[in-house]
Amino acid sequence: MEDQKTSAHDQKLSEKRAEQQKKSSEDSPIEKREMVMHGATLKCPYAQGPGELKVTSNEIQLQDQPFATIGDGNNMVNLQFKGTCGHPKWPARNMSPPPCMSVIKLTPWQNPGTTQIQEQTVLVKESYINCDPEFNSATASPIPKAESIKSEIQNNDVPKILDAYFVKWVSEKGTPVEKEEEVFNKKLGKKVTVKKKVETTKISPEKISERGLSYQVALIVETEGLTGKKIKVKIKSGKNKVLSDVNTEVSFIDLKDVEKVTEASKYAGIKAKSEFEVEVDNLANDSKIENASQFKNKAVLKLMLNQRADDLSFNLAKLIAASPEKEASVYIEVTSDEPKVEYLGKQGSGSLKNTFLNEGGQYFKIKYFEQPWIVKAREEQELGISEATHCSKIVDEYHAINRQNKPKECANTSNSSWCASFVGWCLNKSGYSAQLDPGAYSYGEEKTRYRAGFKKNPTDKKGLEKEEFGDPVWGKLIAGNQPLLGSICVLLNRHHVSMAVGKSNDGKTIYYLGGNQGNKVCVGTFGQRTSSLYPIEYTKKTEDDELPIYYTTNEKLSY
Repeated sequence: MEDQKTSAHDQKLSEKRAEQQKKSSEDSPIEKREMVMHGATLKCPYAQGPGELKVTSNEIQLQDQPFATIGDGNNMVNLQFKGTCGHPKWPARNMSPPPCMSVIKLTPWQNPGTTQIQEQTVLVKESYINCDPEFNSATASPIPKAESIKSEIQNNDVPKILDAYFVKWVSEKGTPVEKEEEVFNKKLGKKVTVKKKVETTKISPEKISERGLSYQVALIVETEGLTGKKIKVKIKSGKNKVLSDVNTEVSFIDLKDVEKVTEASKYAGIKAKSEFEVEVDNLANDSKIENASQFKNKAVLKLMLNQRADDLSFNLAKLIAASPEKEASVYIEVTSDEPKVEYLGKQGSGSLKNTFLNEGGQYFKIKYFEQPWIVKAREEQELGISEATHCSKIVDEYHAINRQNKPKECANTSNSSWCASFVGWCLNKSGYSAQLDPGAYSYGEEKTRYRAGFKKNPTDKKGLEKEEFGDPVWGKLIAGNQPLLGSICVLLNRHHVSMAVGKSNDGKTIYYLGGNQGNKVCVGTFGQRTSSLYPIEYTKKTEDDELPIYYTTNEKLSY
């Protein structure tokens, strides 16, 4: 009975060994045959759980652990398994399963590597050893020649890059903590230790699959065994060429470079990077972060999805707008040089190593959120429109939006302001309603403005005695006059109108894109916002609630 069961079992294992040898011969040496170290995991189909390899054959170490070699195959000394042995021979003998460590009898290691360490050949991930379990009085004995159980080595102790993904960096006020600090006490004439309360921030990272161009994100890399080591990160174009050729780097702003700036005028000089270096655990020990322990074994890189810190990168916006899907797909590449770590991922290959989010449907998407009338204003900004260089355009095109009063000048007269004409022109050219006879303050009203003297009906013998607002309704007020993305805002005690496109890091300053701002089309800051509207045809989107953060001089412009 025992002979029948064990012979069938041996036949099955012979087939498995042949399959393993064929697989090993096909494996790429570079990609598959990793060397094994002390503490590697052993798998045996009849053991109750994984075993552990104890190296005693040499003292040559890699990453603080000795290499395993073919000399590490001495029964219970090198192969450590807990629990009982589940081999079929024990039921065939009407015996209870004995402790695994009491019956280990091994062949030499099969399918080793090629490297020699202290005159012994190293073990690799594809190496295996056979066991014909038999009572051995729990003593270490010479390795017998036998065949049966294959134990596969899986090296789990090497440093790993586990995952990489984008998050929205959400912070809120944390619980203050007491911190001891040495200060000089004048009365005592010496330093004394005092306790001070330190404010903290609580971080709630929200994993995201898309984000708007010029908005901020954090990129988190999860690792094992890389504490204190530096890793390198690249963002690469995904399935289609949009921001760059497929599988090539896209440059963005590293917010660490922004934090280093001490003079606001230098924000515009910050250069975008195509490669970023960040240390693992860079936030794990930050005393100012309440939940810093959440970032243990993680590297956190904060980015601005833009190529300039002080305004939108309109060249990137145009590329996204021109793409068939109106979005740019990107993925993440993470590498570690010291120690060398390779992770191929589900879609990895020799040319796409250490990549994440590069599977179908998982690419991270970058979109352009600004509305059509803002795009039109950006185009004029890119042209460099100013009173000094484009006066005829201001008069012939922007002022043409006026139904009744059409100024003939663009500067230096009492009737030459063109901020309202510019807003109306941008709305009209992008297919949205606008004030037909605008003045800056009229953009604070939902109904259309009619100037004094205007004849509302062809049969009227004389025009209106005074200005009035009536149908049609061109716009809709935003609750609380909030400066949402692309909203039309009346400013400066109703003397200026412009369009909200950004905010400062602390949220206290709003940046507006408009005309007649310092005598040109540009982005600037203004005070005293009195109203905020969208054109009547526009339906507000969720992403409109958040303005991107820009870093600039906060210079207030004249109108």
